Amino acid sequence: MSVFQTAYFPSLAYVRALALDAEPIIEIHEHFVKQSIRTRCEILTANGVLQLNVPIIHESGKKLALKDCQIDYSKNWISDHWRAIESAYANAPHFEHYAHDIQAIYRQAPSTLLELNSLIWSWLATCLGFEAQLIYSSTYLGKCSTDKKEWLGRTPQVTKGYQQLFESQGLFVSNLSILDGLFNEGPLLRKLFLPLHLEDNRM
Repeated sequence: MSVFQTAYFPSLAYVRALALDAEPIIEIHEHFVKQSIRTRCEILTANGVLQLNVPIIHESGKKLALKDCQIDYSKNWISDHWRAIESAYANAPHFEHYAHDIQAIYRQAPSTLLELNSLIWSWLATCLGFEAQLIYSSTYLGKCSTDKKEWLGRTPQVTKGYQQLFESQGLFVSNLSILDGLFNEGPLLRKLFLPLHLEDNRM
């Protein structure tokens, strides 16, 4: 059992860790942290890695519990995110298979960050056949990993390389958002980072 942050279209490293944990706990009583995996994902475009951020209503200087984070819909961020995702992956092999599901998540326009990220995980679990049921913390546990070191960035390479539309100088770009893996590999993505015994049980 491990404690995780909530995450917006999380990185491959995060998804792998969550999927392999029998009872993952999502910390919802921590103070909101800007520019983290909670609101940010990374996709690969023709111009390199692009960060997409969900805007949160937050008064400067005031601490805000993650469970209370309201999404700021005064900004047209959904259109911006979808336009970026479509531009990056419209020609990917599995884009059409997942595009409508992602648009359906956005159309629900959940009011809180926790609702949005929960919808995303439920969808991912269905897509990839993961059995992990999220448990939300009832009080502050203070045991989350440091996401900038573990969940974001290019190391460690948590999957075998797969074909990407925009490889950087012919090199595989590791640990992007799960969207990159799904659009390029589809359901077979799980076979790239799950241990063999889990692959066998979930096929």
